[in-house]
Amino acid sequence: MPQFDATIKHIKEGVKSFSIAAATKNIEGWEETLGKLDTPGVKTIIRDLESLKKHLHADPIDGAAVHKLIAKLGHETVTFAGKAEGKNAEKAKHLGEALQAAAEQSGSAKA
Repeated sequence: MPQFDATIKHIKEGVKSFSIAAATKNIEGWEETLGKLDTPGVKTIIRDLESLKKHLHADPIDGAAVHKLIAKLGHETVTFAGKAEGKNAEKAKHLGEALQAAAEQSGSAKA
């Protein structure tokens, strides 16, 4: 699987620490990995990752749409982790929680 720790680190540093190219490469790595799984909810996550990628390449970037997708992906990832099995389930849960926290922080920064 793509590096959980590296993805979580970038998320915790703030999405602005991720260049568009780095974020796209990371998203594509997750899409490829998730595409090999047959766990409930994975197809929805892949669709939302594709949508996030499109939003990141828009000019101008719709920050509200990106924020909404990050929050949704966080929730979906935590739910997915609860259904997954194996050593990566806990890491997936931490990734989902990091996405949710990032969405909450950016949401409170806008308020």
